[in-house]
Amino acid sequence: MSIYFSVITECEVFSGLESAYRLQGIKLFNSRRCIEVSSSVARLAGDIRREQKSKGRKLKTPDAIIIATSIEHQLGLISRDHDMSFVREAFGLPLFTI
Repeated sequence: MSIYFSVITECEVFSGLESAYRLQGIKLFNSRRCIEVSSSVARLAGDIRREQKSKGRKLKTPDAIIIATSIEHQLGLISRDHDMSFVREAFGLPLFTI
């Protein structure tokens, strides 16, 4: 199974990565595996945030972008964040929690 990352995920990982693991992070998040944020993904993320806010759910921009990236590229979502469990029902995304 191929694994791809939003550049937002890359940012989040590197913000908490110890310098001893930086080289491993660079190898994992290479350009062939990272998906850039396009204008269409950004618009979709905004729509998702607005929709979820109307349902009483606070969704952070980075999470909305990651969800929108998964939708746009028809990819499943892997997350450690249990608050993401709504994506299965709301968007029909395959969700794998780790």
